[in-house]
This record gives sequence, C-alpha cells and structure tokens, in this order.
Amino acid sequence: MKLPTVIFLTLLLCTNSYAKVIGTITKLKGQASILEIGHREASNLQIGSKVSKDASILTMEKSFVQITLQDKTTINLGPKSKIILDQSPVDNLGEVGIVNLMMGKIRSEVTHKQVRGKEKLFIKTRTAALGVRGTDFQTIYNPENKITSLITFDGKVAMAKAETPIEKISTNDLKEATLVEKGRFSTVSENLQHVTEPVKISPVQYTGLKINKEMTEDKKVDKKEFEQVHKETIAIYQEISKEETKEGKTAARKFDVDDQTYRPTAGGVVDLNTGIYVPPTMEEKNFNKKLNIYEIKDEKGTISANGTYVPPAGVVLDAKKGFVVADSTKTNSQSLEVAKDLNQEISGQINKPKKPSLEDLEKTQDVDSYDKYYHIE
Repeated sequence: MKLPTVIFLTLLLCTNSYAKVIGTITKLKGQASILEIGHREASNLQIGSKVSKDASILTMEKSFVQITLQDKTTINLGPKSKIILDQSPVDNLGEVGIVNLMMGKIRSEVTHKQVRGKEKLFIKTRTAALGVRGTDFQTIYNPENKITSLITFDGKVAMAKAETPIEKISTNDLKEATLVEKGRFSTVSENLQHVTEPVKISPVQYTGLKINKEMTEDKKVDKKEFEQVHKETIAIYQEISKEETKEGKTAARKFDVDDQTYRPTAGGVVDLNTGIYVPPTMEEKNFNKKLNIYEIKDEKGTISANGTYVPPAGVVLDAKKGFVVADSTKTNSQSLEVAKDLNQEISGQINKPKKPSLEDLEKTQDVDSYDKYYHIE
C-alpha cells in the first residue's frame, strides 16, 4: 500500500473517530438512513444510533425518526424528509442547535431553559430562518415550490424570509422576523417579500396535527384523545380571537401595499406535502364569530383526524401545478372544473406573482383568492 493512501485512510479514521456526537436516535418507524461526514455510503438507522455533527438523515415513505439532542430537545423527522444537523444546543457553552431542513417535515419540542436569552434552536430552509427558545412546533419545506410553512403548538417561533443561500443564513436573518405564537400559522416563499402575518388554521386540522407528532398519513388517532385536545384548541382559538378583536384584526385576508405584507384568510388548511395553504371561502355563512375564522367546507377537501388534508375526489395537489386531475387517463370535465376553481384560490403560491396596484386591490378587495391577490394574468 502506497504511503499517501495510508496517510489518507489514517486521517479518515481519525476524523470519523472524533466526530462530534450531537444526538441519539430514540424512536424509529419504517426505514431511515444516515450519511455521516467522511462516509461515501449511507447506512440504515436503528434505535440507539448516534448522530454526529454534519450528518444528513433521510426518511422513506411512511417512515418516521426521532432524534434526541444533548439538551433533551427532540426533533421528529416525518416521511420523505431530509435534514442536516449542524450542531446540538449545549447549555453550559451557550451553543445554539442548528438544523438544515432540506425537504419534508419536522416536529420539534425544545426544552424551555433558554441559552443566555438567545435562540435555543435555529432551523434553516432555502426560504426561511426560524429561531426557537422553547416551544413545540412543526415546519414544512417543499424544495419544488420553495414554500416554508410553520405551525406553532406551544411557545413562540421567530420566522423570517431568507434572502441568502442556505449555507449563509444566520441568526442575523431574524432581525426582521415575524413572531408566530401558539395557535398560529405562517408561511413564506420566493413569491412573497415577507413572512405572512400569523393566522389560525382550521381548528380540526390544528388538533389533528398537534396529536400526530409522527406526521404520518396513516397515524391512528383515538377519538377520546381528539375530543379532549380539540376542546383545548377551541379554548386557545377563543383567547386569540379576543386579542384579535382588541387589535381590530378580522378573519379576512389583508394586504398592505406599502410593505407588501399579507394576512391569509383564517380557517384554511395546510397540505403537509406541498406546504400549500388552501383558504376557506370568504362567505358570511362560513364565518365563525367566536373563533374569528371562516370554516372550510368539504368542496375544498376534508381533514383526517390525524390532521392530513385530503383534496376533493378526483383531484390531487401538486407542488408546482396546484390541483390537477388525479388520473389523467380518466380525465372528466367535473374534475377539471374542480381543479380550475381550487387553483384560483392558490395560484399565487404556485406561480410567480405580479405586484398588485392600488386599482387592482380596490377592484378585488372582497374576493378571497390568491389569484386575485397576486393578479396573475
């Protein structure tokens, strides 16, 4: 064996031997793999597997993995998801945990002990930066449409649009962050200049997602547990509604021309695979005054007990195209019409928007439609 080869192998072994362990696999369902720094091939994960700094973890369809970091913070990685763990939070050193979400869904429960008043966990996607101090939340990132969505179940998360490549995103990006508190949802993409103003999603979906920590579509939810958590959701929404009433915030969408901020119509649903938000129809008969939301109806899809959004029969939701006919070989006029109508509501999330003029806004102020909001021709 040549000397350079020996030196290379020696250095590689030393690098792997002293790789900084930042977490442990504590739960696993299905199949997930890990690619450690310095390795050419990924290996299958098992409960008890150690996770080192800069390792990437990938889950398969219908799979789920939980990583427990050094400070007991847990990160749940949902199906068909990928993360790169940069570092784990360490209380005595004041380090902030860093997670790069490359695709899919993560659910994290962060310990409430703060690190010198700074963020305890920092999550990056290609379009967003999220800073956490102690909370329970779920983040979705779809690399096809570059939408990052956030739902906060407890505590607060600071969310800002990322204007630089993911490797350059830092906590400095949080200076202009939007605070997304318990019971609220926000989203951001390349199409939006800022993170949307936080709103309440459908209480049924919020309840299901709060229970479904594995983020799998086949999760079974106990009826009694759902009823109990749903009561808690209603109480949370009522408290938020009281605050919104004092602040003069309505459930209807609101667009500020001066700073390009947008507040989606409250009461809609989030598709967990695409990150797309499907708003409710803004009609008086759908308005829930106590919760200050518009209730979403079955013609826009249904919600499973585990929080999964199910599109109307005959159509599916595509990250780039929006609603499309489920089976192209069985295309029918009814499914095409359903897809067309629904796409009017979300087109701003799947197409590059045009900046609306004041005249456009005046013409469309009573229409609940992303298409009208963005004024796409």
